[in-house]
Amino acid sequence: MDLEGTHDLASSETVRLYHLAGTQHGPGTLQFTAMGTRDDGLGQHTPNTVDYRPLLRAALVNLDHWVTTGTPPPPSQHPRLDDGTAVPPAHTAGTFQAIPGMQFPVHLRCIARLDFGLETAEEILTIVPPKVGKPYATLVAAVNADGNERTGIRLPDLSVPLATYTGWNVRRPEVGGPGQMLALLGSTRAFPATRATRQATGDPRLSIEERYDSKEDYLRQVHQAAETLVQQGYLLTEDLPTIADQAAQRYELLRCMTRREEP
Repeated sequence: MDLEGTHDLASSETVRLYHLAGTQHGPGTLQFTAMGTRDDGLGQHTPNTVDYRPLLRAALVNLDHWVTTGTPPPPSQHPRLDDGTAVPPAHTAGTFQAIPGMQFPVHLRCIARLDFGLETAEEILTIVPPKVGKPYATLVAAVNADGNERTGIRLPDLSVPLATYTGWNVRRPEVGGPGQMLALLGSTRAFPATRATRQATGDPRLSIEERYDSKEDYLRQVHQAAETLVQQGYLLTEDLPTIADQAAQRYELLRCMTRREEP
């Protein structure tokens, strides 16, 4: 899109843009401890557990085929203005604030234009400190009722979810900068395990038992979602067993975590 955030721009045929939905800076992991997933103690939420490495492997293979055989990779997947999937951050705030225990950043990052003079192309700065201009448009991916991003490449973590996954986390007050985003770290907020828990806590998200008839039903849906990504070219067939294994572990872990939180 343009720098003002007013309209989408067409990408070159030699470019692909992939937004990996619901992910943080680095791949997430399911790290088991006596208390569930490991927490570094800096963020108010459990760190993001989405492992997007399978998407990177597929992208690399697709790039190799593009260069060596001319076979184009699958189309770009990213937020857009024309379909309503690129929105101001404030438009998502209400969804997250309605989730019990979920904090939304108070201070949202906004990058301003900086004028260093007319010779920056020659790496010469004639205005120091620079003149600060108006901020660039800041847009994020729109989310659904669960708080999960609606657009981009959506792994089964997002399309067959057990939790809300974000690319941001909020700093704990005791580590300084309360209300600010924690650099590079995302969040996982598990769904309630049961309908009774959801109703008792006022959680607007459907519980795990309301979404899936059983663990087997959940894993079947995960397999179907992963197979669709393979057919579309965003995932490799050889990564299907890993995704299935991670899904089985995730189901047990998140159900245990949410059951401990039952009132």
